[in-house]
Amino acid sequence: MFHSRAAVVGLGSVGRAAAWDLYERVSGRDLLLVDRDETALREVSTRLRGSRAVKVDASDVDALARTLRDVDVAVGSLPGRLGRNVWLSAIKAGVDLVDVSYSPDDPLSLNIQAREAGVTIVPDAGVAPGLSNMLAGRAYARLEGRVEELVIYVGAVPEEPTTPLGYVVTWSPEDLIEEYTRPARVIRDGRLTSLPALSEVEEVDLEGVGRMEAFLTDGLRTMIKTLRGVRRMEEKTLRWPGHAERIAVLRDLGFFDSAPLEVDGTGVIPASVTAELFRRRLSGDPRDMVVLLVRARGMTPEGRVEVEYGVVDRYDDSSGLTATARTTAFTATAVAELLAEGMAPGPGVVPPEAIGMEESLMSHVAQWLARRGIVIHERVTTEGRLG
Repeated sequence: MFHSRAAVVGLGSVGRAAAWDLYERVSGRDLLLVDRDETALREVSTRLRGSRAVKVDASDVDALARTLRDVDVAVGSLPGRLGRNVWLSAIKAGVDLVDVSYSPDDPLSLNIQAREAGVTIVPDAGVAPGLSNMLAGRAYARLEGRVEELVIYVGAVPEEPTTPLGYVVTWSPEDLIEEYTRPARVIRDGRLTSLPALSEVEEVDLEGVGRMEAFLTDGLRTMIKTLRGVRRMEEKTLRWPGHAERIAVLRDLGFFDSAPLEVDGTGVIPASVTAELFRRRLSGDPRDMVVLLVRARGMTPEGRVEVEYGVVDRYDDSSGLTATARTTAFTATAVAELLAEGMAPGPGVVPPEAIGMEESLMSHVAQWLARRGIVIHERVTTEGRLG
């Protein structure tokens, strides 16, 4: 184990998995746990004996920066609305950061600030965005940038369709609603355009999984700027068939609206109520499955090549961790270890696809995940031949 002082900010299901992995493989007892919830702090610190727990509200950038000042690397695992606060806190504290928040802000806008502070920030470093970006970057490098089409299919679903939506919430319901409402930025004919989330529904048959449906979501993130020259690029979220139609009905009826609605003289935010209902009514059997498929096609000196990377992970009985928590947290901790060892590029804001473009770094991440049973499968087809 490479020893380094580490911190985890946010102790939801993903943050708890990240804390456990860092404790086991990076920090040992030199682990700082940060959250505003005293119950979460107590539960995690009791399990990870010797770790230090500090109550901090991440809405206070300065307080969070003071808390992080004495660690070497931090993992941020907060709702997207607080993502930028964690980035700014890391810059103020002079601490390298790996972040998994689904923030609406552009992390690249802080590149100069991070570089001048000597800080490396790897944003969007979960499973998707995150591992999806890394594999897209690996495919882009494999095709020497000559990519005509790059499509990411990814989703976390219950192993069997359950609940009225065929879905179980295993991560932030607020960010889940954001995924269903934020316009999907895609590349078409080499140009950036935005399309409605949940649009362009298609059915896909996935080996070892079965038939699923896929629809557009805003998952390309930094790749829009970094993977240049791609003619067509998009991310599609995977769900069991019928999910998109049901979610679209809720959206169209206003259940995801963020503007206050007056009910009996009281202002109510529909999205907040829906998020709480999702949290209460879409819970249940945590046995979930994460499916990730990254497919790129292009013309290289070798001929026409298709590169495909696939991951299927399931709930782990031994640890009690969901596939969502495992794939998200362990990708982040893999990057945290790269930062701790000084292997990652930087300083500045380093998008995860940049890690994927470097074969040695991608190999390190793949090995880190494999030790937890998360295996990346690769297939390369050249002119109809498997290579």
